Amino acid sequence: MKKVIILFMACMLLFTSSSFADNSSNDDSSDSTVTKSDEQKEARFIKIHEDESFVYLLDKKDSGWIRRPYSAGEYIIDAWIKMIPYSYSASVNYNSSEIYDKYYLEHYLIDPANKKIQFLCELEVSGRPDNNIRQRPYYVGNWEGLVPGSVEDSIYHSVVKIMGTKKGSSGIKGKLGDFIEDVFRISI
Repeated sequence: MKKVIILFMACMLLFTSSSFADNSSNDDSSDSTVTKSDEQKEARFIKIHEDESFVYLLDKKDSGWIRRPYSAGEYIIDAWIKMIPYSYSASVNYNSSEIYDKYYLEHYLIDPANKKIQFLCELEVSGRPDNNIRQRPYYVGNWEGLVPGSVEDSIYHSVVKIMGTKKGSSGIKGKLGDFIEDVFRISI
C-alpha cells in the first residue's frame, strides 16, 4: 500500500510540475503574435560529423535508448545517421522537410558501457525512403571495437556526447512510463 501511495504522489508531482511549466510558457508567448520559426523548434537532425565526402546527421526523433537484446537491465543506443553528399550539403537546411536527390541512411547500435559499435544496415535513398529495409539481425559477435580516426569512431563519440553514457544521462527528461518502470524495478 505504501508503494502505491508513493507512486501516486510522484505522478501527481510530475503532472503538477509539467502543467505549471506549460502554463508559464504559454504566458510568455501570449505577448507576441509571432509563432516559433523552424530554427526555434527542437532540431530533428543534428550535425555530428563532416568529411570530404559526406555530412553526417543524427536523427534524434528515431534514435534513442533501447534494451540490449537478451538482457534484462542493460541499455544501448539505437542510432539512425543520415549521410548527405558533401557536394550540396552547404545549401541544405538539415531540419526542413526537403527531399534530397540522393542521400544515405545508416543504422547503428552503440554500446557506451563497452565502447563498441554495431553496424546494422545502410540504405541508399533517392527521394523518399521505403520501409522495406533488410538489415543484419542483432548478434553479440557483431560488436566492433573503435578504430581511432575512423568514421565509426567519430559517429560513436558524437552520438554518445549527445545521448549520454547511460540511459537518462543526457539531461533529457524521461517519459512517465520510464519513471514508473524504474519505481517498480527498485521496489521489487
